[in-house]
Parts: sequence; C-alpha cells; structure tokens
Amino acid sequence: MIDKKLLTGLMPHLGKDQNYDDLADNLDLLEKAQAQLHGILITARMKKLMRNFGERDTDVYVVSFPRSGTTLMQMILYQLTTDGDMSFNHLYDVSPWCRYSAFFNREMSSIGSRRIIKSHDEYSMLENIQRGKFIFLLREGLDVISSIYQQALDYVDPAADFNTLSARNMERWLQYNYDWISNPAGLEMLYVHYEDLVTNKAASVRAIADFLNLDLDEPTLRRVIERTSLAFMKAHETKFGEQPDHWKVYHNFIRNGKIGAGAKQFTEEQKKQLNSLAKQYQLDNTPLSRYFS
Repeated sequence: MIDKKLLTGLMPHLGKDQNYDDLADNLDLLEKAQAQLHGILITARMKKLMRNFGERDTDVYVVSFPRSGTTLMQMILYQLTTDGDMSFNHLYDVSPWCRYSAFFNREMSSIGSRRIIKSHDEYSMLENIQRGKFIFLLREGLDVISSIYQQALDYVDPAADFNTLSARNMERWLQYNYDWISNPAGLEMLYVHYEDLVTNKAASVRAIADFLNLDLDEPTLRRVIERTSLAFMKAHETKFGEQPDHWKVYHNFIRNGKIGAGAKQFTEEQKKQLNSLAKQYQLDNTPLSRYFS
C-alpha cells in the first residue's frame, strides 16, 4: 500500500527553500533516488494505461527480449490481421508499446479487431493477463547482444563499450527468456524463433495464423512475406523504431538481421561465459535449448 501521507509530506521539501548545497554533496544518492522514482512512475503509468486499454480475447501480445525480431513480428501480425494499409505514421499507432506510451505519457492507440501489443517487459508484468494470446520471440543470445550494442552506438552512447554491455546482458537475456518459457501462469503462448522467421518465413506465418485461428489465403501470405522483407521495411524505415534526434543514426533501426553474425564480436572466453551461465538453468527440452546444443 502506498504511503500517501509520506508523499504529501515530502512535497513541500522539494520547493525553492531546498538546501541545494546539501544535495550537491549527496548528488550520487539523489541521482539513484531519482532513477528509482522515475522507474516506479513509468511502471505505475503502464499499469494505468493497461487498465484503461483493457483486455480482449482477440488481443495478441508480441513479447521478446530487445532486438529479437519484435518489429518484424508486429509487421507480420499487422499484415495478417488487416488489409495491410501502410498509411500509418508509425507502427506504434497501429501496434502500441505500453512502456513507450508510459514514458511519453500518451495513450495507447490501436486499430482493427485484433489489437497487437508490443512488450519487452518481465514476465511478472504481464502474468495476470486473463484474455488474449502471446507470441514470444527467441533469438540467439550472441546475435541479440551484438544488435543491442549496435543500437547503443547509434541511439544511446557512441562510446559504448562492447565488453561492458556484453557482460551486463548475458544473464539478463537468459533470465528473461527462462522466465517466459517457464510460464507459471499458463498464458496461452506460441514460441517463435527469429531464425525460423528468417529462413522459412512462409511456414512461420502459417503457424502463427493457425495459433490465432486466422484464415490465410495465398494472396495474403504473399503480401505478408513481401511487406516484411528487409527491402520493404528498409524502404519504410521512418515508420519503425526511434525518431531522429541529434546524432542518432535514424536510418539504422532496420538492420541486416543476419543469423550468426554476432558471434564474430565475442571472444572464446565470452562464449564460454555464456555457456557457463546457461548451465545454471534447466534448458533441456525448452525453446532455449537449441542455442546450447
């Protein structure tokens, strides 16, 4: 239960009479508190947005660790469940991302009878969803981390260090995926490997359509495949990813998506580290096991 008296009592101390010399001497502590409070604020906004958005049996949640093919899957689903019209300004206008909406304090928008909701959130954030289906994407960890690193260079920090980022994301990738494949709440879920989407998109699209009980004719299948091709999505890149700002490499959100390319950036020691971390999890006979066979 939130302590409303504590928050109310705190407000007067945040005004013009604040002792800023004292705060300056404790800046590290203040910044940590600010980061934690901001995270709490965003999560609270998300809860409210999701409450207002509601749940429908026809909802489809697209969930993955970042850089695992989420945008590709959103486009596949959009093309499957609508007439494929590309006149929208940004993909989030037709397939909302709750955390993005919460960060910018705006409503979640969607179109059509099949709402497509993106999420990179932990399992605990969505485990209480009662209606709708989930499509969970998995991708080779080395490729994921390599792609995260390139995105960090393009959008966050041009001086980002690969070794630091790699060490930080190895266990995060494992834990995140493991929680979702464990699925203790029994969410209705289809696991899709990014590699299968790239190497045999037609079969993957058919499996997705079956999971969602969608009729799929050949013209629709051809349109889905064509409009989720690398060439088509690159040509419409302004509709995906982050918006341009300062030095950000706006034209690099849709990358080449090559399978296995990420491993070239890792040392043998780093690869052994990931394999060692994986042994701490029960991955046999799970969708993750193919990456450690």
